[in-house]
Amino acid sequence: MNKTLKVATSFVLIGLTAAWFGFMVANWVGLYESPNYSSRGALLYGYDSLTRPSTFIFLAALTCLAVFSGLAYRMTDVLVAKKTPGALPVFRFATVGVIVSLVSLVIFALSAFFASFNGVSSNGRGIADQLTGIYLPIILAAAICVFLLLSATVYRKSVSTGETVSPEQKRAKREAALAFVYPIVGTTLALLIGLTVYQASRENPQAWVWVIILAVVGGSVALGSIYAARTKAHGTTQTKAKKPAGTAALSLNFVLVVLFVIVVTFMAFGFGMAAVQELHRYPGYFTTDQSQLIEPINIGWFLHSMLPAMLTLALVDVTAYIAVRVRSIVAAG
Repeated sequence: MNKTLKVATSFVLIGLTAAWFGFMVANWVGLYESPNYSSRGALLYGYDSLTRPSTFIFLAALTCLAVFSGLAYRMTDVLVAKKTPGALPVFRFATVGVIVSLVSLVIFALSAFFASFNGVSSNGRGIADQLTGIYLPIILAAAICVFLLLSATVYRKSVSTGETVSPEQKRAKREAALAFVYPIVGTTLALLIGLTVYQASRENPQAWVWVIILAVVGGSVALGSIYAARTKAHGTTQTKAKKPAGTAALSLNFVLVVLFVIVVTFMAFGFGMAAVQELHRYPGYFTTDQSQLIEPINIGWFLHSMLPAMLTLALVDVTAYIAVRVRSIVAAG
């Protein structure tokens, strides 16, 4: 197996592992952020603010996954273009990492958008708190999506090497970039419009506001479709990588491995978050001390709750690495 292919496979798994640790840290930090009150109504700990460190830790974790997956994608994309033996399975694995990163960032932005409607904590908050706590995370997530999507589609290293690009191809590439950018920017703008209306009226967006939001989203998608059609009209096409011949048993095994990795990854995240939540205690009537509500991290808790989650994640990493490497070796002949 090519050394670059090994590095690319490891990059995706490093990104996944970093995202898992980031999620665990964010959940632990979140225990100290949410305001908790005693039965008498006294604030025990936490703060009523929109800007929370856990939000940016979550975003940093997803950024790690996006960056490492994007690097692996670009590394393997060149090898696939050069028809390097065994590169295609690793390229597909990196592609899955890019897709998961994009979907996760979209879910993060939508979660931040809808979460702003649920709490009353934004009442009376300053504009700076609203900008850094709600608007900034959504804008950063959208920017990362745009960067990752363009680097993995329009500005691929395999396209920019070894060929003389004509003015017509440059124009087609620019229009292809707009085809990807317009829907993301339009959707982000629509979310910001909804947030602005909510912050101004203190009410959930009414029917006409939703019409405007959906019109912005629909218009941006339509513009993206127009530019995509113009790109196709220019005749600029990507060279598709040929699929290596394989047996039905190997294909079935790959499907099973993918299902296993997906299911066990969700279990690893679930086990880890549940372990963090075990440190939280609900306040009683006479509780006045914060130290009685969040237990300190100890070896017993780690061995009983967190270690199984870490081993589950390690099982995902090992299984995925072996499966991708075996398929790469088989594809190389």
